[in-house]
Amino acid sequence: MCRLLAFTSTERKSFYDVVGSEFDNFVALAAEHKDGWGLAHDGQILKDLKPAHESPELSASADSVKTDGALLHLRLASKGITVNIDNNHPFTHGATTFMHNGTIRPGNTAEQFINEKYKGFIQGTTDSERFFYAVLSAIDELGLVEGVRSTVNSIRAIADYTALNIMVQTPETLIAVCEFNEANKSEWSAEDHYELRFTQRGSDMVVASTGWGNGDWNHLDNHQMLIVDRSTLKYTISSL
Repeated sequence: MCRLLAFTSTERKSFYDVVGSEFDNFVALAAEHKDGWGLAHDGQILKDLKPAHESPELSASADSVKTDGALLHLRLASKGITVNIDNNHPFTHGATTFMHNGTIRPGNTAEQFINEKYKGFIQGTTDSERFFYAVLSAIDELGLVEGVRSTVNSIRAIADYTALNIMVQTPETLIAVCEFNEANKSEWSAEDHYELRFTQRGSDMVVASTGWGNGDWNHLDNHQMLIVDRSTLKYTISSL
């Protein structure tokens, strides 16, 4: 169970530029989600096993790195999954970056959907990294939007899961999927733990997990996908 935060902008900005002082409120969630963090931007990934709120590197990067889009993940490892740097999100391959919140059981469920050419790239032991390469495999066949949709629907049809919430970013598009299993609500740390929300603020679009911040958020319903054109910030919402 993790926390997700992403932005895309028509200008190059830092996380602090986009989110303001509320960014510190998001990072404070690492007091619970304490198994490290990862920040992806412009094809680069920074990862640390320190809790985000204790990491000077994250604070410095969030203030100094100027980019037109970034993904930030605060990790709380699923039971039985090792805490190490290879298991920290986001994951990236080529121009596609991905992060996930939730647990898929069995953890190897997504492997059956991974093209053979991607299997050698898997470095960690998480269900999430396997989910990522299953998504990439489907994108190769179906394109970005339908590849994401197909993979989420394939996994939810056969797996026991808490959530399949993901954010996927390419140079052209940011996608956020809200898909959680209310039958497993007893495992949630809060009533709205797996809900996602988004807001457009001038030249910026922000998508995030709950538990922090105030103001002008729009709700992304369960079983929905948000698709953002990064060049214009125009977006659509579609059902899975």
